[in-house]
Amino acid sequence: MQDVYIPLGGQDDNLGDSALRAGYFAAAQGDGRRFHVQLGAPRSTDYLTGLPLRPQDALYYSDAEWIDASKAASGAVLLYYAGEVTPRGGTYPHRRTAIQLQKVIENGGTVIIAGTGLKDPSAVDESTFHPVLREASIVSWRDRPSRDAAGFGGVAPDWAYSLGTPTSDWAPTDSRPLLAVSMRYDRAWPDESWIRAVRDLAARTSTRIVTLAQVARDAPRAVRLAERLGGEYLVPRSMGHADLDAHAREVYGRSLTVISDRAHGLIIGATEGALPLGSAANPQKIRRLLDAAGLGELVGRYEQLPEFGEQLASRVPGVAPAIDSARADLADLALRIDVAIRAQA
Repeated sequence: MQDVYIPLGGQDDNLGDSALRAGYFAAAQGDGRRFHVQLGAPRSTDYLTGLPLRPQDALYYSDAEWIDASKAASGAVLLYYAGEVTPRGGTYPHRRTAIQLQKVIENGGTVIIAGTGLKDPSAVDESTFHPVLREASIVSWRDRPSRDAAGFGGVAPDWAYSLGTPTSDWAPTDSRPLLAVSMRYDRAWPDESWIRAVRDLAARTSTRIVTLAQVARDAPRAVRLAERLGGEYLVPRSMGHADLDAHAREVYGRSLTVISDRAHGLIIGATEGALPLGSAANPQKIRRLLDAAGLGELVGRYEQLPEFGEQLASRVPGVAPAIDSARADLADLALRIDVAIRAQA
């Protein structure tokens, strides 16, 4: 059996975290592989239902134990963290992780970096990154500004784009009666002009406003938004990520558009055929992740929502080609990962 080490931990209540890592994990699958899965602090059953784990996978709830196991293995494959990272002073990654990566390579193994993105690319430059990252057999960032800040590697969209319904099976535009809204709990409440813009868009498109929460902490805001927008908060069967994923996809599959300041609310919506309208107090992160799939044209600040709504009809036909292209890019990256892992066998 070939030992493959992969970190899949994330925020316990955040569907986006499990979705992108489910896509990453799926890309690494192959015959004869034994996965050593780093989860970090004990994860709730809710979170774990969102990951396609198997009985034979070794789960680690101690970072130190997972790191030590990878350092002791011969010819191992280590897949680096996918998702958002935040370098905080000095060299990135920190010393313990840099030593881990160096040891894996010294022991005849390989490192793969696929799907990492920077929280704020403007806060770093090429000197921030430890030289060991350049020794990875594959380096692919999830957005171009992250890649440009690092100065090395390629770019492919976030792994969450690889999931969801085939575009050929999407409901047609005229069979999408909903306008979905999903907003973060920890950002400024949008003003009355934004509320009015959402209502006007629903009226113009003859859609019914619904709200949902992909992150448990967002639920109170979703309820409040439904009240202010004259819509309905749609409650999932449970907050287990498998149920939450099915709920979100069912809603987005019936939605003409999704308005959100959650990157993965927009991504999951787009993978089910809902046009993503990014509306945020600070849209730089969501714009980068949507730009990577060619869907960033309608991402901006709260006050831009009315003008975006006017472009909706002309933009809807572009969603399917963008998703197909993103999935093709990720399929190519998955193939490269498979080749790199097989080369170590």
